Amino acid sequence: FSLFSFSFLRCVIHEFLRTLNKLSLSWGIESLRYSAMQLNLPRPRSLAWAILLQVIPPPSDDIIKCLKTHRNFYNDLKSKLSMDPRAVVGDDPLSQNDESAWKQHFCDNELQALILQDVVRTFPDEPYFRDSKVQNLMVSVLFFWARSHTVGYRQGMHEVLAPLLLELYIDRKHAPTALCNTLKCFLDEAYLEHDSYMLFSAVMKGLEKFYTTGDAVPSPSGRLPPSRHIHSPNEVVRYLERIREEHLVSLDLELATHLDRCNITMELFGIRWVRLLFGREFIRSDLPQLWSFIFADGPLLPHLHYMVLALLLALRTLLLDPDPGCVLSALMRPSAVPVTHVCALALHLRDPLLHPRPSPYHFHDTTNHNSWLLSCNAETTR
Repeated sequence: FSLFSFSFLRCVIHEFLRTLNKLSLSWGIESLRYSAMQLNLPRPRSLAWAILLQVIPPPSDDIIKCLKTHRNFYNDLKSKLSMDPRAVVGDDPLSQNDESAWKQHFCDNELQALILQDVVRTFPDEPYFRDSKVQNLMVSVLFFWARSHTVGYRQGMHEVLAPLLLELYIDRKHAPTALCNTLKCFLDEAYLEHDSYMLFSAVMKGLEKFYTTGDAVPSPSGRLPPSRHIHSPNEVVRYLERIREEHLVSLDLELATHLDRCNITMELFGIRWVRLLFGREFIRSDLPQLWSFIFADGPLLPHLHYMVLALLLALRTLLLDPDPGCVLSALMRPSAVPVTHVCALALHLRDPLLHPRPSPYHFHDTTNHNSWLLSCNAETTR
């Protein structure tokens, strides 16, 4: 998969030209939802995502005004949180007072360094993310979001931002010259950072609860205490437990029981699945289609649990393996299952009468697949 291949470029331009003719006619929310659930969302995909996530309205006279509002909000946020401590009269750089501008300045530097450690590892095989300007943009977006939200920054958030940023960049990079005023405004390269923050904030409305950690409160630096100091169960664990008890047990008792016998709890794999929106579970070129499907239900992601269930059921053949090691490996790296199959199964689980159940997915060589899975380095988020 190459961002700049001729066939890819031709496809993107074709989608833009189609959009130019239909922007005001077929970009209503219901039309976009239908296209997203059919895995056929038109370009510019980042604009479609913004509409589905309800941060901007469907194309109308209000869309440009709405974009300006979001961009001005980000400018104001940056200005508010970027105070120069030297401008504060009487403040001591050595002060430990929580109200000290200098103390906050040093905490901010610590948080930015923490974020940068993750950002530089983003998609190591994608050249776009090796650019220091792109890395600095990501650090800024994540930093200002963390400073303005009580959950703070958590590892993994950079993997939520990256695909959003990539779509925004692709749409700008390959846009044709002739654009309507709405698209010109949305695809303005000067606002790539602003629009990245806009989309990331929208997605985090649904994901933020999965990053909260019980009764833990971030320090002024944005760090959360080590897990050993956290006593109450967090929301993501409760969410995954509800998926098992209220859905999986009734859908497939054999599978649920087998996972128990293997001592594999839902949180062992599910935390990564939902926090990263399955970003590591499929090949990257399929991720935009998958996220379009997920975003079709709006920013609160109310049907995300059906994706968890669909992926478990799609992997059923591998997960019933008697070797717990093979089972865990399949859960940590199940990219052999096509996105189309998992989404079709999720639709069936949501509405069995409207959407027929897809035929079971057949793995061509389970033995070889498990051998490959076991060789993978299943890195988990902390």
